[in-house]
Amino acid sequence: MTKCDKCHSRSIIHQRYSGMRLCTTHFQEDVRRKVREDLRKTGLFGRGACVAIGLDGGWGSAVLLQIMQDIFSRRRDIDLVAITVVEGEAGTPHCDQAFDQARQLAKRLNVHHIVAPLDYAEIPGEAPGCRDLADRKMDRLMDEARAQGASILATGHSLDSVAGEVFLKFLQGDVDGLFQRQDPSGQLHHIRPLQRIPEREMRLYALQCDLLPANSKGHDRSSRDDLRQQVRRHLGGFDSRHPGTNYSLLRSLERIHLLRGVNASGAKPLSDDRK
Repeated sequence: MTKCDKCHSRSIIHQRYSGMRLCTTHFQEDVRRKVREDLRKTGLFGRGACVAIGLDGGWGSAVLLQIMQDIFSRRRDIDLVAITVVEGEAGTPHCDQAFDQARQLAKRLNVHHIVAPLDYAEIPGEAPGCRDLADRKMDRLMDEARAQGASILATGHSLDSVAGEVFLKFLQGDVDGLFQRQDPSGQLHHIRPLQRIPEREMRLYALQCDLLPANSKGHDRSSRDDLRQQVRRHLGGFDSRHPGTNYSLLRSLERIHLLRGVNASGAKPLSDDRK
């Protein structure tokens, strides 16, 4: 039996990028620690706020909602609202399953749940098909977050997802594309608290906490853009052969943000009890 590096319990995962072997308890603590650290770094939770959480019925959003609800359950000045964007052309079985999973999880965690239909009508002045589905869903999510009075929008992008986006922008020479779309008024801040959690760890956490059915396929939050899918697939293979590659890409993104003065505010406590 391989033991946890922090106790004598059986390890359930080997983090090749850190060299650590962790048991169930210490693995879950590691995930929550990374999320709490990222939330503190935003500097957005020193006082009350309404936080919208993109809940798409997949692994990442399920983990995010559960951890956020746990962290802020004792903060009376923090309100959480889960938003699920539903495609206008109803119902493939996969989409119905994802919506049902999102609805059930929000109910189980006692988080107010909003359904936001996605209008497929073309925007005046925009060339047809110039934006992919992921961009349209994000725009709709941000619109609904503003409508609910949220000042923060949190989405469940994993390390793999963020690293893939960074790598793709590097390949395209699109430096401006490395910066997330924000509300033009500056009133809505988009954050990705799971950006340091590898996808396989995110799924393991979700299964251990029984957040989704074991036979669930989750929800592919990547766009239908074939190039984007190819980049993530090849990058995943490279990271498996050279552990830490995705973290290096994330650090590159953070340094670029630092140079541009993005998220430069200091870290603030999440709650008075220093939970």
